[in-house]
Parts: sequence; C-alpha cells; structure tokens
Amino acid sequence: MKTTAVQKPQSPALRELPDKVAERPRIDQAIGWIVLVAFVAWVVWLFVDNDNIELPVVSEYLFNGNVMHGLVNTLLLAVCAEIIAIVLGTVVGFARMSRNPVFAMAGWLFVWLFRSTPLVVQILVWGNLALFLPRLGFGGSSVDTNSVLTPFVAGVVALSLHETAYVAEIFRSGMMAVPRTQREASSALGLGWWQMQRHVVVPQALRVMIPPAGSAFVLLLKSTSLVVVISGGDLLTETQNIASVNLRTIELLMVATIWFLAVTSIASVGQWALERRFDRQNRQLRPGRSRRSTDRRPVVSNELPGAGPAVDGAR
Repeated sequence: MKTTAVQKPQSPALRELPDKVAERPRIDQAIGWIVLVAFVAWVVWLFVDNDNIELPVVSEYLFNGNVMHGLVNTLLLAVCAEIIAIVLGTVVGFARMSRNPVFAMAGWLFVWLFRSTPLVVQILVWGNLALFLPRLGFGGSSVDTNSVLTPFVAGVVALSLHETAYVAEIFRSGMMAVPRTQREASSALGLGWWQMQRHVVVPQALRVMIPPAGSAFVLLLKSTSLVVVISGGDLLTETQNIASVNLRTIELLMVATIWFLAVTSIASVGQWALERRFDRQNRQLRPGRSRRSTDRRPVVSNELPGAGPAVDGAR
C-alpha cells in the first residue's frame, strides 16, 4: 500500500507575515543626529566667523602652482613607498613565517626596528645619512651621498621601510588566518608550493589583508607630511614655504588640510570598493539575499493525521 504526503495547512497569519518587521522610530538616534549636526556646524562657524582667519587667502592658494606641485610630490611619495613596501613586506612576511630560524629572526628584527622607532627619526636619519656615510660605494666608483639621497629620495626610503614593517605583519596575519586544512587539501591534490599560495592561500588571505592594508595606506598618505623636517618638497613643505613669506600660517595649513582630506577620502573609497570586491561571496550568502524560495517552501508531512509512520510502497 502506498501512502501520499499530505501538506499541513498553514495559518493565514503565518503566510501573510512579512520578511521584515517594521522598526519603530527611535528618538535617541534622532537626538544623536541633531547633536552631531549641531557640533559640526559649530566647528565650521568657528572658522567662518573668525576675524583672525582670512578665508579668501585659503581660496587664493588652494590651487596655487607650488601647492599643486607639493600635492603631486605627496602622491608620488605615498605611491612609491607603498609599492616598495608591498614587495618588501611580502618578502619579510614570508621570512617571519619561515621554518628557518635565521630568516625568522631576521624578519622579526626588521619589523621590531622599523616599527618601534618614530618615523620622524627615520626620516631625519636618512635625510642626514651623509653625516655617517659621506660617500656611497667603494674606491673610484663611489659617489657623494647627498647627490643620491636627495630629500625626496630619502623620504621615499624612510616611508617605504617604515611601511614595510606594517605590511609584513598584515601579510603574515592574513596568511595565518587561512585554515591549515586548506594547505593540507592543496598538498593532497598535488599542488606545488607556488600553486598552493597563488590559487588557494593568497586569494583567501586577501579578504583579511585589505581592510588593515587600506588603513595603513591612508595613514601613509598623512605621514608624508613628516618629510617637511628635511624639506622633501611635499604638500606641507610647499605650504609652509608660502606661509613663511606671507605670514598666513593657519590659512596655509587649512589649504594643506583640505587637500589631505580630499586624497584620503578618495583612498578610503577605493578601500571600500576593494573590500566589496573581495567580499562578494560573503555578501551573497547573507540572510535575505540568497535564501528566497527556500524560506517559503511548504512543510510536507510524511504522516497522516492520527496514523502511524508512512510506509513506502513498491517503486
């Protein structure tokens, strides 16, 4: 005897229940927004309604040629330092995870040294390296140190080495976040070390690396202002040079601040786009996105009301 599955009747109230329940308006959030907007307006008004600050000077020098030159140098400092830091940070990160104790100790010493000393001290050391090494090279092939390590080059070297220490730790933490079972499965499939890193480990680690790496790059953009101590030709150096002539220090600092806000905001948007790009799989699996038809699937009972378990008939 063959029994058929019978669907239990559902309550109309359950069938009409919406997926999302309407939230009641919260008074505390409205009050918080009002306080925040009022505080921002008050801070802006402090600069606008201040007789000691001449806002026309800000607009006059916002697109000044020297300021634009300093902005370009700031972007070049940050981009060059970040590219070098990514390459060196990857090497140092692998050294930190190496089973060879010499490589592991060398990587640890590099991170400890450049992450523990102030960046401004490192910039001053590289900018004044001629005090320790007047010439670079040996014998007749040596060159003057100052001719090679110009203020701009010294700033790139200092920023890149300092950033390398942080990139190395970001890289190491991202690689260690990948479960060990992923590596074991790759080895079982016959993948070599390079294939395993390229196709299995690194793609998963990137989702962990991108948020802190993006924040580190934004911090690097702001840290380029420290090159002013060796007159590296950055944005802050150019604005300070102008301020030393017209004595409008605060106005020129506001010009530099506006441009730093602009470039860091663009970098933050790029970081957000990368995070969404590498987080597509997780976003697709979040509740309310992938489960559409399965949540409303009717419940089928294999038992008749008031009867025992159903008995399968002949197939």
